[in-house]
Amino acid sequence: MSGLHRPRSGSRSGSGSGSRSGTRSQWPDGPRRRGARRSRWRRGLAAVLAGAAALVTIGALRPAPADGVGVPTLVVLRDVAAGEVVSADDVEVVNRPGSQRPATALTSPEAAVGRMAAGPLATREVLTPERLLGGDLLAGQPSDHVALSVPVVDASSVGVRPGNRVDLYATGTGTHVATDVVVLAVHDSAETTGLGVAAPPRLTLALAPQQAADVARGLGALEAGQSLVLAIHRTGSATQ
Repeated sequence: MSGLHRPRSGSRSGSGSGSRSGTRSQWPDGPRRRGARRSRWRRGLAAVLAGAAALVTIGALRPAPADGVGVPTLVVLRDVAAGEVVSADDVEVVNRPGSQRPATALTSPEAAVGRMAAGPLATREVLTPERLLGGDLLAGQPSDHVALSVPVVDASSVGVRPGNRVDLYATGTGTHVATDVVVLAVHDSAETTGLGVAAPPRLTLALAPQQAADVARGLGALEAGQSLVLAIHRTGSATQ
């Protein structure tokens, strides 16, 4: 009786021990471990998806050029007065679609820094060579003369060229603004466009201090949209 009882007891004990041993051997890859792995994978996937969503959002918020990749374009960061020297802090290079920049737009700060504004420059205006004066533009002029850019009515129709001498009259009033001033440069409206908006034709003139003051007063008296009328002096002898 006792002999038969021991094997049954031993069998139960062996079975229980084997079951516990089997459970311990399965623990390294048990339900809890698998759940922990799944949790880590979910957190990693969520982080990746969040990063991708942020990149997509940033790309959607960044304005894209209307006609593809933009072209480096130099723009003015603040209003610059006529005759003021452009500094490195006044300009920056941005990307602009071809439809929003003149063909002659400058592409680097070095092309503008140290040069004078031929006329007033507005904030975010695209800079072109025609809007700036080089250091040698006044070469040969009296030392007290200054270069000033003024809006005029259709300069090309009268054939004005650098070197011509002109008189200026204010539209509307007909006031005589300047007499016998030298033309340094001629800027047609197509050359001075910015952001697709055409500016009026302009002349860059060499002016004595008093002439510059008179022209400034004449410009100040002009109403919105008005320009100066020019008259070219005849050159050479009047008779052959």
